Amino acid sequence: MNRLEALIRDRIIHHGPLPFRDFMALALYDPADGYYTTASHRIGRAGDFYTSSSIAGHFGKLLACQIQAIWQALGQPGDFTVVECGAGTGDLAADILTALATDAPHILHYLRYVIDEHSPAMRAAQAARLAAFREQVRWQTLDELSGTPVTGLIFSNELVDALPVHLLTCRRGQHLEGLVSVSQDQLCLVWGTPTRPQDFMAYLALGEIELAEDEQCEVALDALDWLTRAAAALGRGYLITIDYGDTGPHLSGRLTGTIRGFTRHRLAEDLLATPGQQDLTADVNFSALVNHGIRHGLRCVQLTRQADYLIQLGLLDRLAAATRPELGREALQERLALKHFLVPGGFGDRFKVLVQSKGSELPAGLPAPRSAFTGGWKAPAAVDE
Repeated sequence: MNRLEALIRDRIIHHGPLPFRDFMALALYDPADGYYTTASHRIGRAGDFYTSSSIAGHFGKLLACQIQAIWQALGQPGDFTVVECGAGTGDLAADILTALATDAPHILHYLRYVIDEHSPAMRAAQAARLAAFREQVRWQTLDELSGTPVTGLIFSNELVDALPVHLLTCRRGQHLEGLVSVSQDQLCLVWGTPTRPQDFMAYLALGEIELAEDEQCEVALDALDWLTRAAAALGRGYLITIDYGDTGPHLSGRLTGTIRGFTRHRLAEDLLATPGQQDLTADVNFSALVNHGIRHGLRCVQLTRQADYLIQLGLLDRLAAATRPELGREALQERLALKHFLVPGGFGDRFKVLVQSKGSELPAGLPAPRSAFTGGWKAPAAVDE
């Protein structure tokens, strides 16, 4: 038993079963022993999972194209800010800033690159990785930025799926919440009276979820709180959320929901085992983000597959350029890296990109260096209070 598990058991003994959301928050973000706060080597081959940015630098180069297009769409502001929420090892930020320094160095003169990162271990890794860009990079929270909302872009890549979630099920027509308790000296999941019933029902409406008998779903109130803070921090510009997930109707109808754990690139057998030592994650309900965003002044510009989004930013052009035979082995490696975003079932297929905008006189479509993609998901109307 590690220190964090002992802490969780002690809380249960003295205060009763913990909502799964509170267990997940401790397991991932406890300041001393949380999964994301104690080590910076969670991502990549040596870690527990991959992200799009850990596959190759092309992801950052394509996002740099997006940043250039947004700067143009906003009228080339002199106080241009890009905020990355949850920047991991800093690799994606480094790829973006390197691409801008190469292809659009004039933008760096106006650019402030802000990282909202709560993990001390990750902040240290980011500072080391981004030492070459210390003039552009700073660390601030969304709450701090909301005092003087920014003009530019706020984005996240695989952040929202790692925010704590409540678990909800329906038994005999009654909603029950997943709680973590102790039985026979083991942490276990039990079902009890919901701790925030009105908030849960409101979330089901926002997320367009119909919870049938014996089905289970996640209630991502922390994701809504994050979106509220992001909307407050954005004065004029765009909010881009990149993550795996789907709309509410496509996430409904699951007996065990989408919550799962990962360790060493494998699914964990027990979500409650070794808290702080395995990743916990749930699919993002993009319907909830779209509908909640509308309430906070965010207009849905686009929701589409990551592959289609990257095609808009020039992915196919880069793939075509990498087919030149004179480039040899280096070109082959580039092609293989780029194809990760196009293969069925890969990053580009499983991940979605939600683009929301705030402010007047912005283009109706996505600011992009290529012609606007005509596909994607149609934004729903706002859900009534």
